[in-house]
Amino acid sequence: MAILKNIIPLVLPLALTACLEDFYPTVDTEPVLCVNSLITAGGPVEVSVTRSWVYDSPTAWQDRKVDDAIVKIYVNGDLQPEGYIAAEGDEIRIVVESRRYGSAEASVTVPVAVAIYEVTITPETVGSWRDPSMGMVGDVDFNLYASVSITDDAGADNFFKLDFGGWSAEDYDGNNNDFMYPHHPYTSFRPGEIQYDAEPIFNEHIGVFESVFGDSENMFMFFSDRQFAGKSYNLRLNFRDGYYSVNTANYDAALCDCYVTFELATISRSYYDRLLYIWHRDSGALGDMGDLGFAEPIWGYSNVSTGAGVVAARSIRTYSISLRDYLESVMPPL
Repeated sequence: MAILKNIIPLVLPLALTACLEDFYPTVDTEPVLCVNSLITAGGPVEVSVTRSWVYDSPTAWQDRKVDDAIVKIYVNGDLQPEGYIAAEGDEIRIVVESRRYGSAEASVTVPVAVAIYEVTITPETVGSWRDPSMGMVGDVDFNLYASVSITDDAGADNFFKLDFGGWSAEDYDGNNNDFMYPHHPYTSFRPGEIQYDAEPIFNEHIGVFESVFGDSENMFMFFSDRQFAGKSYNLRLNFRDGYYSVNTANYDAALCDCYVTFELATISRSYYDRLLYIWHRDSGALGDMGDLGFAEPIWGYSNVSTGAGVVAARSIRTYSISLRDYLESVMPPL
């Protein structure tokens, strides 16, 4: 036993000792063209061309330009001049050539927009305050419960991305943008923070494996029509901690005319797959396991022939709804 007592203290330090060595990987690959374009129906086709570089290079990211790039845009098979305005249904192929970095190409179809045909909003007052000595001074805290109805076009696999916004005097940029912020500087308005878990379709891409790890948030609000192909669907959108304030000596009911705007983008499959990749990389269990070395790293998504960049397309429809009746009922004339 005396011998064991002497050996054990020597064994443990050896077992816990690791070898450290600096490792500088050599990537045996040549730079290739990287092509990115987000095409919006009704807007010009704009293309960004750069080159790939090794991620740990200290200077390559500062010099990604491709000065000799020649960009050609084909629409339904025909070469188009610079400034072509994309239309729904266009088959667009982008071809880029460079003497130094070779060639790259990608194709995308501009989707036909699916419109929002109805929006209903039910406000819930959380609290309100009013100064009875002033004409129109006070604020309202509220929650919103919204239903956004869409009807899917049959015969096509559609993909969507939903965004929302509201007029807010706090965001006023000082450029007299009366269309976006008509009540500046008398009011401040925000629709609140959306509760992503209120609408299950935003999580349709999350499988059992991801659910086990608690992955549920979908901040991009993208989804497909796989659950309602050729049918209607009501998106349930709940907002919490909405806010409205007004400060003016003279009562003006028009100051209650604040809007929530919903923007539904019908997006190409390449756009959807790019969003899906970002979700897995930043929020999914596989991305986390890859970062820790317990799984293979997630490869970046690309539909460009070189494997670098994404060419995507979208068609957008918007729907705005006013909260004037509600805000007037909470903030009536004294």
